[in-house]
Amino acid sequence: MTRGKIKLEYIANDAERKASFKKRKKGLLNKAHELCTLCGVQACAIIYSSYEPEPTVWPSELDAQHVISRFRALPEMEQTQRMFNQESYTDQRIRKSQEQAQKLQRENKIKDIEILMHQCMAGLLNLQNIPPNYTTEMGRLADQRKQDILARMEELQRIGVVNPQMEGNQVMNFPLVNPGSEVGFGWGNVPYGFDNTDHPEPSFSIPPGNTNAGSSSNPPENDATGPSFRN
Repeated sequence: MTRGKIKLEYIANDAERKASFKKRKKGLLNKAHELCTLCGVQACAIIYSSYEPEPTVWPSELDAQHVISRFRALPEMEQTQRMFNQESYTDQRIRKSQEQAQKLQRENKIKDIEILMHQCMAGLLNLQNIPPNYTTEMGRLADQRKQDILARMEELQRIGVVNPQMEGNQVMNFPLVNPGSEVGFGWGNVPYGFDNTDHPEPSFSIPPGNTNAGSSSNPPENDATGPSFRN
């Protein structure tokens, strides 16, 4: 079972706060060790707390001084390029939340406009009862949907899925017969709807002993030994 998301806020209980500090400090130092070992980077950690008289320095005071000296030797621009403090981190979270809220507002507005368009097309709502700003947005949305459809059609034509020059009856890979024409199928020349230029007429075998078949175009009506065909 997965652990639920922890709410980031100050722990009021002293015992719980101290236990959480010890557990998370150990986890932080383990992550720093893994980062240095796996990625080959230089890092150090200095942790001050009210629970310990001396700060915790990792991996050692000498190594920490070396890393800090190397950092201070960098130009100021490189030092502060990716630096975060509590204020800058909070500002970044606020900006991201505002952008996400604005995105959701735009999506909800588009959904509202689509609902109004569907109601107008269904005759449930009159355009005269819609505010002018919504009618303008409806027109823009309709134009955008039209452009999306045209772009999709062009893409399908480009990859060869849809050919605008192809007739509707050519999609089936064989031509339809002209209106009013008849193509023979068995007795009586019953039309079956497609041109059989390249397809020979199907033939029916007459059971032995049937003497009424002959060359007549009408099928035998009272022959118990053979099948009965009707026009």
